[in-house]
Amino acid sequence: MRKAIRYILLTTAVVLGLLGIAVLALYRAAQREPTFYRQAMLVEREENQEAGDALEQSFLDLHNEVRSIGTWEAVFTEEQVNGWLVADLPEKFPNMLPPGTQEPRVAIDADAIRVACRFDNGKFKTIVSMALDVDLTTETNTLAVRVSKLRAGALPVPLKQFLDKITTAARRGDIPLTWRQIDGDPVALVTVPVTHEDYAHREIYVDTIELREGEIYLAGHTERKATPTLSASLQLGISKTIHR
Repeated sequence: MRKAIRYILLTTAVVLGLLGIAVLALYRAAQREPTFYRQAMLVEREENQEAGDALEQSFLDLHNEVRSIGTWEAVFTEEQVNGWLVADLPEKFPNMLPPGTQEPRVAIDADAIRVACRFDNGKFKTIVSMALDVDLTTETNTLAVRVSKLRAGALPVPLKQFLDKITTAARRGDIPLTWRQIDGDPVALVTVPVTHEDYAHREIYVDTIELREGEIYLAGHTERKATPTLSASLQLGISKTIHR
């Protein structure tokens, strides 16, 4: 009887020990930081401030350029995006990030934009990372953003809860967003309006978006907004008169 009890206790101790090792391994895996994230976090705040200011200037230049009829282009670098995320996002858009999400950073290469951030919901802390593949669709001004490789540290995690958070954040920023799937990966479809109140009598078209090593290249063209012909205007007036 004593041997049986001793055997049970020994077996229980071994099982608990293995569980403890497994939990510790999972915890460590969940805390693992992507290399690019660890490197981005080492950049001094002054450098981030300068890079963020450079991104703001690039956006302003693009805003002014698309007002003119003709082609336009812009390049946004990885350093500029990270600088803006550090220096400007918390101050100017404090509610943009989903709850529990902190200190986002990106790395840009020819295949994808890698995104990572700290996540802390009060019960669980980890580094969340994912890959975003960005391309234009055949629909006018519609971008397809394919989401893959979602990780908590080194551990793969279900996408749904984070996609819901992305949808909520997009809604806060008045960004029209719908979801599709390609080969099991969720794809966010985002449409840039052709017309906008800031660009009276202009139509803006995005022709190219390209991921390069360390930067995003954007190009397009601006057209004069088509105005109804005299004949079309008369027909519209007659139609309104008839239906009164």
